[in-house]
Amino acid sequence: MSTDPERNTGTDRLSQYGCKAPYTELADIYDRVMDHVDYPAWAQYIASLLRRFNVTGCDILDIACGTGSLPLELSILGFTVTCTDLSVPMLKKAAEKFRRNELPLRLFSSHMNTLPLDHTFDAVICIYDSINYVTSHEDFVKVLSQAASKLNNDGVFIFDVCTIKNSELFFSNHTMVENFGDIRYERFCRYDRKNRIQENHFSFYKHGLRFTESHYQRIYRLNEIENMISESPLDELGRFDDMSFYPGSEDSERVHFVLGKRT
Repeated sequence: MSTDPERNTGTDRLSQYGCKAPYTELADIYDRVMDHVDYPAWAQYIASLLRRFNVTGCDILDIACGTGSLPLELSILGFTVTCTDLSVPMLKKAAEKFRRNELPLRLFSSHMNTLPLDHTFDAVICIYDSINYVTSHEDFVKVLSQAASKLNNDGVFIFDVCTIKNSELFFSNHTMVENFGDIRYERFCRYDRKNRIQENHFSFYKHGLRFTESHYQRIYRLNEIENMISESPLDELGRFDDMSFYPGSEDSERVHFVLGKRT
């Protein structure tokens, strides 16, 4: 053990004011923070998209699955869902849900742009603006290419993005404070208009300690997404306004894309 007083002080500071990777401390309260989300409605919407584009199979890969709330609802609808997420703490919460509901565990940790699977699926999904966490053009194209490699020939890749309008309306210098039992949670949102980066800074107070997480999402223009799709093995089949079948545009707050493998 080190006897260097400065090094010990630094360790103490790190334990009290530790900056954690995204979705580490947040995993413990994520479901309470997101209790406004109607996951059964999201599952029904995904199912309706699959019907609209004539996807008859039921084998789905959910990338960036979080705590598994959407995969659970899709499983209830009869789909077989394999889940992946970069955050192990979030996957542990997902595993607990699947065990409680006596569903088989099909979970593994990976980045969206490196999916270590040989199996292919009827659909790959990336939901609730998770793909906005992919902040570079190069990595976005990699995600699209990885999704394509995991699709059956008639399969589809479904993802949604937050728009510039959404960030300007709801994430520009916004602060939120909530208490969940012995956990105090603070969130400060900032939208960097010049670079189109949406910032979410979280502070958590537990047992007298403070932890922080900072999340960054790039808010792409829709024509940028069109260009990245053109560089991938996928073609755009549909683009819809927030959980509807109306056309998605820059006037939407959320846009859903449906892509299919290029023939």
